[in-house]
Amino acid sequence: MKLKDEYVKLPKELLYETYLRIVYNSKNYDNITRSKMLDEIIEEYKQDGYLYHICTSKELNFLKYITNNKMNKEDVKKYAWEIKTLNDKCIFSRVTFEVFEEQKKNVENALKLYEQKDKKNFEEMIIVMISQIKINAVMLTKAFVSIIKGMANIDDEGINNIMGSPLFHFYCEFSYEYFDLTKQEEEFISYRDYYDILDEVDEARKFYGKAGTIKIDLRDYFDIFYYGFPIRNSKVKKMYDEINKQIDHEFLFHVIDEARVLNNRFGIKTFIDDKLFKIVNEALDEMPCAAMNGFTPKEYEKEEQEELYLNKMFTYIPQNNAHLSKDGADHYYKLYFALLDYINKKYKICPEIKKIYKQEGLDVAKLKLIDNCLWEHKEDIDDFIKDNNYKFSEEELDEVREFKNAITSDRFVIVGLDREYTKILSEDGKLYMVKGIRSDFDKVIDPRQLPQFIRTTLLMFRGNIVYKSFLETSEIKFGNDVKKAIINEMKSAMVYYHL
Repeated sequence: MKLKDEYVKLPKELLYETYLRIVYNSKNYDNITRSKMLDEIIEEYKQDGYLYHICTSKELNFLKYITNNKMNKEDVKKYAWEIKTLNDKCIFSRVTFEVFEEQKKNVENALKLYEQKDKKNFEEMIIVMISQIKINAVMLTKAFVSIIKGMANIDDEGINNIMGSPLFHFYCEFSYEYFDLTKQEEEFISYRDYYDILDEVDEARKFYGKAGTIKIDLRDYFDIFYYGFPIRNSKVKKMYDEINKQIDHEFLFHVIDEARVLNNRFGIKTFIDDKLFKIVNEALDEMPCAAMNGFTPKEYEKEEQEELYLNKMFTYIPQNNAHLSKDGADHYYKLYFALLDYINKKYKICPEIKKIYKQEGLDVAKLKLIDNCLWEHKEDIDDFIKDNNYKFSEEELDEVREFKNAITSDRFVIVGLDREYTKILSEDGKLYMVKGIRSDFDKVIDPRQLPQFIRTTLLMFRGNIVYKSFLETSEIKFGNDVKKAIINEMKSAMVYYHL
């Protein structure tokens, strides 16, 4: 049977999804016909070794089997996965149970290559990587690469080779999206089958999302790839066997898999009875959930309980004296705005701002740019003092001189809020007791979100550590492992009231 005879009648939307999986330089949906899509698919397979690389050993072994044997009823059931997958890849017909005419030569060449080359190690790594994406539905590429490097001894070139392979391309796709945490466009990898529910995954993660170390047995990655579920688990295997008895098992597996991804099980009840639903529900508790960032619901519940315990270690006492007095704050801003004025005039960061010193109603965004420059050039404080363009007293110049000891970091962590101080842990294990300028920290950040990463500058003013006027918080969530590490650091940290 010819490929076009079986596929040309498919709805264009469905054929286009297949086309995107196979053809790398694909055209826009509106600029290509169904017939042309099939032509390009056939051309893609003519590339040397393409069919070999888009198939797993399991598929190649099946193709080898049917070149020497005629299919029977038992084979249709025995090789159900291979038949479906090869049909999805436009290699094998589910109507006549034979290789498409256009693919026969490609299959022959692939099998010859398969006899010559051992693809086991490379293939296993691809399967693990594809399953990692499937478990999570969608991942930030940088985070994905970091996880893979932690799992295996593989370098950037090896990872790039895998992510560029036809097999990986068939299951996963790359896209660029705005990422809230970094405030910029970032590359993501998503599992193609979940394209239509990625927005729902994003919403579910806002509710269930949790950071932490996920431990998955290597064998489960292979089960997830080949069976869709980690069937080594007895409860999952029981569900898998029961669903396979159903006439519409393929559809039910699709519904259950979507429930696994979103942790939304209500829709399943529409298709199965209460007895089977109980079996499915127990199985889903044992499966890694994309909405939970790879935790199983059972693990997630355990993490929740541990998190409640750990959060009590990050104390919060309502603050009422954790900032400078009004006179102190006014005096700080007098010196600080003079410094900003001096730096802006020297480096012409915002030349449209003619004066900052003793001015009100200034553009905060522009002041931030000048502020960043100030702390990057602390050495200019010496020139500021020497020039003394603002006619400060010796006492005031001494106060400015202390600013030179300021420390800047985007990895400070707020770990506690006391009545008179905010506890800020630095990367080098120092616990600073910090005051705000005009406001207590519990008016600036959400006390319920401790611990919390912040980017700011700490400096000395009138015997207190204060933070510069600007403070940037991070939306990064801490997993329980990280919280434990922070708590251990807190216990051994030296406490500082001065820089």
